[in-house]
Amino acid sequence: MVANPRQRILAALLDIAVMLLWGVLVLSAVAIAAARGMAPQLGPFGYNLITLVMVVLPVTLAFTVWEAGRYEATPGKQKVGLRVRTDPGGERLSWQRSAARNLLKFGLPWTLAQSAVLALFTAPAADAAVGVIFAIGVPIAYIASLVIWGNRTVYDWLLGTTVISVAAGRRFAADDPISDAAVEPDEQPAADPAGTVGTCGDTSPRP
Repeated sequence: MVANPRQRILAALLDIAVMLLWGVLVLSAVAIAAARGMAPQLGPFGYNLITLVMVVLPVTLAFTVWEAGRYEATPGKQKVGLRVRTDPGGERLSWQRSAARNLLKFGLPWTLAQSAVLALFTAPAADAAVGVIFAIGVPIAYIASLVIWGNRTVYDWLLGTTVISVAAGRRFAADDPISDAAVEPDEQPAADPAGTVGTCGDTSPRP
């Protein structure tokens, strides 16, 4: 069954929470190291670069591995009970397609938002406003496409993917079921309750 927008938004929020938690841990470690003289003092651009390299890329890579691997889902999707498949076909995503999907879904919005925050402190007001518009516009476009199309976002349409619903909390995706046509039935003679079939072609009824 195709996932509904509410399920997908909830799963995305859970994944964003994972990403934020990892970002807080990384930046806290970097800030503590810098305060103790174990790392060079970093300005806004330095922290921006650190976040891209140590937060956005690792999380995007992890989500790619989860969706292209046996789980076929990020942590948020697993919690809600969703899986990502190709559309049409319903097959597991390739590594390339999964990477492109997660870059568009998480990497691009995060990078735009981070750049917009940096621009608010370092760029002229007009340039900062453009950055904010893009940072807000991309997530809105994703949500709007999901609501309007019912089950697909812009990046789903671009990459030929879809999200299906399974049992919530299920760890692994179900294996492909064996087709009934591939199972040969046991060739047993049909029951003859009337006893009309003889052993030598005699079809006369038995007394």
